[in-house]
Amino acid sequence: MLDNSSAAVALWSNLDAIQEVRDIMVRKVVSARPSASLMEIARLMRKNRIGSVIITKGRKPAGILTESDFIKLVARGCDMKNGLAEDHMNRNVVTCDASITVIDALMIMRGEKIRHLPVVKNSNLVGIISIRDLIAATQFSSFYVI
Repeated sequence: MLDNSSAAVALWSNLDAIQEVRDIMVRKVVSARPSASLMEIARLMRKNRIGSVIITKGRKPAGILTESDFIKLVARGCDMKNGLAEDHMNRNVVTCDASITVIDALMIMRGEKIRHLPVVKNSNLVGIISIRDLIAATQFSSFYVI
């Protein structure tokens, strides 16, 4: 068992090893064109077992559709076959740079109340992180804080 001073030392030594987003981000981002149907997006999410799809124009994020969005769309009776991503995507895509720490990414996600954070470099999509990725990356650090 660690006493308080040992716990503090363990915490401070662990802070030196805080990971950057680039260390944990998923580099193979599932994305789709703005002209993709909502049905196509839903199938991509199911096939890849993911909670969001980034809508891109070229290599730049133009929007995002998430599981939460689909719940709202279904509740409104939206036509999934004919509805297009560009008509229903969230255009205010919150992104981050790969060089920020996982703690900073967690703070962004908490502040914006989002669970998926696209990672960009020079405005181009290079990865994505989810709240699950961040929890896994910070779990060991959190152990010492408890």
